[in-house]
Amino acid sequence: MLVALGWALCLGQLQFSIIITERHGVHPIMFLAAFFVAVLASSLIDEIEKALRCWVLSIGFSLGLVFLLLVIPMYLGVLPTTFVPLIILGSVQPMASTLIINTPIGLLGCFVGQILRNKLI
Repeated sequence: MLVALGWALCLGQLQFSIIITERHGVHPIMFLAAFFVAVLASSLIDEIEKALRCWVLSIGFSLGLVFLLLVIPMYLGVLPTTFVPLIILGSVQPMASTLIINTPIGLLGCFVGQILRNKLI
């Protein structure tokens, strides 16, 4: 569970950075970082089934984290609460596009991490 939480924190930070900098262009290094995080997290887990469960949990946790980071300014009083639906609806499409790109990268990293774990041990 701790590996899934750490994986989600890294993935959520990368997704949030991609959403914030989407208009300025996304660097391929962010996707490479997501791949290496997936390889590292997967190599810390014993079995492929557990690694895949952690991968799915990390996707869910990271989505929750990104939505939380998007609405925190409204709850802190920086923006009026009338903007909450607008920000959430406006962030659905960028979140979907980052998930479409990051999900296969994370799955591939999960398999590579398990292969490396089995080869090294």
